[in-house]
Amino acid sequence: MSSSVHAQEQSHLGEEQRRTRIPARTTPAPAPALGTAPLSPAALLSLQRSAGNAAVARLAVQRVPTETQGAPAPTTEEPRSVFDFDSDSESDAESDVTATQEDNVLPFHKSLFALRKVIRAGMNSEQGKGGKWTVTARIDPGAPWTSAEFRNEDEVGHVWLELTSPVGDSTTFGFYPRNGAGVLPVPGEIICPDHHGGEKEQKTAGVGLDDVLNGYRAALGRVDAKYHLATYNCASFASDVWRAMTGNPLPSGMVISNPASAAESVRAEREMRKSFNGQEMTGDMEDLIEMVSSGHIPPAL
Repeated sequence: MSSSVHAQEQSHLGEEQRRTRIPARTTPAPAPALGTAPLSPAALLSLQRSAGNAAVARLAVQRVPTETQGAPAPTTEEPRSVFDFDSDSESDAESDVTATQEDNVLPFHKSLFALRKVIRAGMNSEQGKGGKWTVTARIDPGAPWTSAEFRNEDEVGHVWLELTSPVGDSTTFGFYPRNGAGVLPVPGEIICPDHHGGEKEQKTAGVGLDDVLNGYRAALGRVDAKYHLATYNCASFASDVWRAMTGNPLPSGMVISNPASAAESVRAEREMRKSFNGQEMTGDMEDLIEMVSSGHIPPAL
């Protein structure tokens, strides 16, 4: 009895050991031999199911030509010379250099934005570099400075300048009190463009680009100037910038710079030249006219 029981226990133990034994390692089926032709999605799915993901990965590596593995993608572009530059980069670099040069020659100020724009456009044109620029003094005479009306701001008149480039661009600019004139100096400002209007006299001169730049710098140096009706006003400012451009001051009065005296001096010069129209003037007469136009002879009040 015990023998037969023992034999049955051995038989059951052997079956349990066979059931729990770790199965032997098997070698995965080799990937099917596929050529270099592209695999369809169905073929890849069949390969993945039969051989596993690792086999698909190995096959993908094997299908890449050995000489191209790890190498950059081929290109059909020809090698560039070290003297070749990307056109956009080169253009941007040149623009940056040009802008820097212009800022050095033509510093920016918001009060002179329109004037700077005209000069900048002329600087970048062949006509502007070698052609004649025109500066014009425009004068609304107002009341004579010796009259009681002159102390009324509406009767002072105005002197302002216009610059025209060889390419036809132009703008105007003039000097004003920022918040109204009084007996004491007040903050001044340059208005550009200046749309004062009401001119009755004007004087014109031809100048070069360097002269224009001199005038711009003269105006730039006065953007924060104080305005005073008797010591520094619109006529004073216009005369300073005119001198910087032409070499001569704009006549505007011997005692107090004022629009009425500027208008009278321009009118006197015009009448003197008209009286000699068509006749040869001597050097002395040219000197006399130059003295009148430069304000070295007192104009009528």
